[in-house]
Amino acid sequence: MKRVVLLIVVAGVLLLCVVAVLRKGAPRPVTAQPPVMPAPPAAVTNAPAVSNAPPISYVPPLAATPVEKLPKGWEDFRKLREIGQLNRVTAAMENRTLPADLLAFFEKEIFNRQHWDVTRNNMANALVWQESPNPRLHELFAKMLADETESPVWRDYCLQFLSECMKSSSDPEAIKSLLARYAQGKDGLAGTAIVNIGLQEGAGRIKPDETFSQQLEAQLTDPEVVIPTKLSILGMIGKRHDVRLLPLVRSYATHTNDSLRRTAMATLGLIGTRDDLPLLQPGLTNRNRAVQMAAKGAMARIEAR
Repeated sequence: MKRVVLLIVVAGVLLLCVVAVLRKGAPRPVTAQPPVMPAPPAAVTNAPAVSNAPPISYVPPLAATPVEKLPKGWEDFRKLREIGQLNRVTAAMENRTLPADLLAFFEKEIFNRQHWDVTRNNMANALVWQESPNPRLHELFAKMLADETESPVWRDYCLQFLSECMKSSSDPEAIKSLLARYAQGKDGLAGTAIVNIGLQEGAGRIKPDETFSQQLEAQLTDPEVVIPTKLSILGMIGKRHDVRLLPLVRSYATHTNDSLRRTAMATLGLIGTRDDLPLLQPGLTNRNRAVQMAAKGAMARIEAR
């Protein structure tokens, strides 16, 4: 009997141990956690939201730069160095029937001061030398002539081209007026204008009146008139055979400036008389070779008449 009771007690103890082990290894129950809620939004108003970011300015899209359309065969002109551009223009200058698009290009490009003056000059030659030049071409040269920011050299060229335009111009009177106005000055442009008046007079396109001779006389006696213009006037007197101004020319035949003296002697060879031979004689031994040649040529012309 005792043995049975002992077995029952042992069995009970074993059962308690098994239950304890099972309880120790069992997972703990999962407790449900409350969900994390976002912070409540600020009160809703009609005011715009405030941001610390800098405002974004509207930037319009960049306009596409127009591509310059150059004349056919001249697409590479802008890529050439200046000497290459000059050579290209010089070659075209000889063509008397250039295409319209190239002529239009030259009419625009002669205003481009980035070119050498000789390049612009040859563009102008190409325009003037056409078989059928633009009858309003003189307006381009008049515009550049009036622009005092242009170089004196280029403005001088413009006067010459104005004169060249006269034979085909739609308004030759405008050219005559410009030549007459610039001829009255004291600078180098006056001399160029005077020479071209003489050229157009010789071609029968201009007929200066007596006041022109009086103007030349006044300019020769004016000390403020530059020497290059006085040289042009002395040459013009000989070209026009203006014997009325012979006494004034004689006074310059002994001038201390070799250029003035040489030119006056050459003019005496055209309009002088045998009475001028003694005046010319000292020039034969002048230290300046050009004066010697002018005196010798003038004396030969006078003696041959």
